[in-house]
Amino acid sequence: MITISLSRRAERLRRTPWLDVIGAAWLVFVGGMFISFVLPRPLAHSLKPLLLAAPLLVLMAKDLSHLPDALRRTRDAVDARAWGQLVAAWLPPELLGLFRLDAALRRGFLHWLLRRASPQAPAGRPFGYLERGSYRTIVAIALFLSFVELPLDAAIMPLFIRDPAERKLIHMLMLVATVSNLVWLFGDRWLVGAGRHVLTKEGLQLRIGARTHGLVPIEDIAGCERIDEPVKDWLRRHGIDAGNAVKASPSPLDKPNVVLILKPDSRVRLSHLGRERTDLSCIFLYVDRPQELIACICML
Repeated sequence: MITISLSRRAERLRRTPWLDVIGAAWLVFVGGMFISFVLPRPLAHSLKPLLLAAPLLVLMAKDLSHLPDALRRTRDAVDARAWGQLVAAWLPPELLGLFRLDAALRRGFLHWLLRRASPQAPAGRPFGYLERGSYRTIVAIALFLSFVELPLDAAIMPLFIRDPAERKLIHMLMLVATVSNLVWLFGDRWLVGAGRHVLTKEGLQLRIGARTHGLVPIEDIAGCERIDEPVKDWLRRHGIDAGNAVKASPSPLDKPNVVLILKPDSRVRLSHLGRERTDLSCIFLYVDRPQELIACICML
């Protein structure tokens, strides 16, 4: 029974997106910092290595859950004599995808810095997601927080950390994190461009910057309908595993309002968070005018 329970937990952890796991590790880190502030100084000092290692344990658990997949990829690389892929075989595809996404955002930031024109959308019927969405609001809030965070950090940190060396290190880490956030923010904004999906004769061309892009052929779409409930509830009601779905929204506040239901033998290949997805059953989208998109797809 214990072995079965551990196996189920490992499978559940393996299917949990890396972004969710990283968020959980961040919460563990913040909780550990809070505990270190409220504990007596000698006890907090003795527990400091454990509190710093706790977030890494969360990431290690996620990595270990992918061990069977890593062994399979290693065997495939050895059989194909692709020795250069052995290192990548031991990294989860989701993590490699985040590395690719990070590189794409940094290239986008460079293009923004050089004032280059954003990528042009193909000819067809556009369906935007910036006019009524919250993407611009999220960008404005992120910019405000980025510029306010450093002065607050400089003012508050001396109240909790007395060691000048530790304060300097934390200030440097906060500065690097803030600069990285700005790079990702401006890079993503450049890549998003005019912010629209385009319906062409071939299919629906999806593009939300470097996060989600690809073509959904018309003949692979089994249905398109409005969604007014949480994605998890819709998937549970239709008996579809969350691992076979993609949520393509410009911002966390833009809840999907359209779902594309794909045929079982669909040839859809999407790039989502730097990883190519070919095992999709449905795609959740946010668009400004969902009824127009549904009507256009149903007419084809």
